[in-house]
Amino acid sequence: MEEYAPRFNLSIVSSDVEVGGARLSAEYALSDEEIAIAHWWVLINCEEVKYWKELHLHFPEVDGDLEYHNMTFANYFRTWMDMIKSDDNPNWSHELLLLAMQPQRARVYPTCTVNGVKFVSEERDSRRRTQNSGVMAVGHGLDYYGVLHSVVELVYAEGMKVHLFKCRWFDAGAQSMKMDQYGNLSVNTATSAYEDDPFVFATSVKQVFYLDDLARGDAWKIANIVHPRNIYRAATLGVTIPGPEADAYQEPNAVGIHDVATVRENNVKHGRVLRIHDEDSTFIVVDPNEETDDDSDDELRHRLPDINSDTEEDSSDDSDYEP
Repeated sequence: MEEYAPRFNLSIVSSDVEVGGARLSAEYALSDEEIAIAHWWVLINCEEVKYWKELHLHFPEVDGDLEYHNMTFANYFRTWMDMIKSDDNPNWSHELLLLAMQPQRARVYPTCTVNGVKFVSEERDSRRRTQNSGVMAVGHGLDYYGVLHSVVELVYAEGMKVHLFKCRWFDAGAQSMKMDQYGNLSVNTATSAYEDDPFVFATSVKQVFYLDDLARGDAWKIANIVHPRNIYRAATLGVTIPGPEADAYQEPNAVGIHDVATVRENNVKHGRVLRIHDEDSTFIVVDPNEETDDDSDDELRHRLPDINSDTEEDSSDDSDYEP
């Protein structure tokens, strides 16, 4: 019998996140203060909590004071959820009650797969030849670049889980981020900022690949945002994956590209042949019926389209082309 996995109707709870690897050592564990900060971050960034945030901000004792709001909102929110759970309030839900009760524990992992894209913590990534620790988060008018420190799994009552990335962010100031004339963004990775705000939802970041900036040198890196192609959730394809460490499904080939045999067949049909001369590696367009002096078995002949021909045959339509 398959194990029952409860579903929670909150925007911050995603089934597209799978943590991986053994839990990190005690040195990576969140302190009680860090758990409280992570929980507060979840509350203020949860869409379903927005109504209650606005309500609290306009309380007479708060009067728009953001600092006081941040200090007291979590306790107010829990009190409200307990008081109105039987009042049929349209802005109340059982999931919000679970969220208001604060996380029961916090687990920390080194890897995580989000929508088929694998992220790896900076420490583990440093021992690998591949690079999967770079992250970028979109802010209000500003993009933040950094590296993944650890994957945090906040576990609330009834097993409701919220996944966060704890990141080491680079300074996003003008002196630490430079754009060249070709649109390449270079980031000074020796900088560090926003230590008191390291968390972001795992589902809201993009993966970044950092390349050495040879012009600026030192710790400057060119940030390349990764755009995965042909990656799908296995559940939507009916594919069974044995575990969280399995590779994400990727389509094996691009659609609509003819195979080599088909290309050769059509080029022979249209009389388009290329000969390669080994001594100078030049390409010459020839007639397939042309008699040559060298018909040895080792002569290399490639049948390819003649893209430079201006003949009537090549400029005609492709109505007889067989895909």
